[in-house]
Amino acid sequence: MALFGKKEKEKFAKKEKEKFVKKEKENKVQRRETGSSQKETTYFGRNLKIKGRVSGNGNIIILGGLEGEFNLKGRLKIAQPANIKGEVKADVISVDGNVKGSLVAQKRIHLDQTARIEGKIDTPSLSIAEGAHFDGEITMSGRSPHALRPADVDAAPSFQNTTKSTPK
Repeated sequence: MALFGKKEKEKFAKKEKEKFVKKEKENKVQRRETGSSQKETTYFGRNLKIKGRVSGNGNIIILGGLEGEFNLKGRLKIAQPANIKGEVKADVISVDGNVKGSLVAQKRIHLDQTARIEGKIDTPSLSIAEGAHFDGEITMSGRSPHALRPADVDAAPSFQNTTKSTPK
């Protein structure tokens, strides 16, 4: 005795296929938004304290502590409870925690409102949220895609007062 007829089986298979396709589209959008394709995210836990040199490929979220040198091809998030002392290099860096040392990003750095930075920042693109604390020096290496070139400045419209007053 069959539970489903042929039509019910076809409907069930079609629904399962639609669910699978929808899930794959959501995953693809999520990977595009996070900038990762097949890269995994690694977590350094709150109770983890590392001294030395860390390097690799992928995305990392640090909740614990690091003293030394950090070199990553990928995205790095220094979360709220983290304490970092040393040199940090990555493609993209987001900071919510504490850093004493230097931050060097190939693409951009974002300091969130809870970030506490003491040292140097070197990046082509920087955003700082209200409430973030930064004490040090910033080098904006590379060119921002929105920066005006000298030729663009000459071609930019000039703003002149074109209002005419009429005598009374």
